[in-house]
Amino acid sequence: MQQLMDGMTIDYTYSGGLHFVVTFRNGLASYRAVGDTGGVSNRNDDIPYESREIRPGLIHTVWHEANIGDLVSLVIDLDANRIHSAALLGYQADDRMLHFEDGVINSIRRD
Repeated sequence: MQQLMDGMTIDYTYSGGLHFVVTFRNGLASYRAVGDTGGVSNRNDDIPYESREIRPGLIHTVWHEANIGDLVSLVIDLDANRIHSAALLGYQADDRMLHFEDGVINSIRRD
């Protein structure tokens, strides 16, 4: 099943300074951190994702990285060039972290 974000690469920076590039292809998401990430994983590839259109130009995307214990939910506003994240990072660990932040989309590339 093709997902709504397939064929897109989104470069974004959270308000706290973390910078990511996420690519969506064939129902899989891949991301990499750019620059200093303050302890966040640098990269993960081929993560199955789901997406849903909330309204035209507003997409809710979610993926589960069972291998590292992360559950990530992104609301991507393509019209306003904004991204909103709610994620439980390292949920299997005692020092798990709730990530709840917004950011600016620097660029969107469509393949």
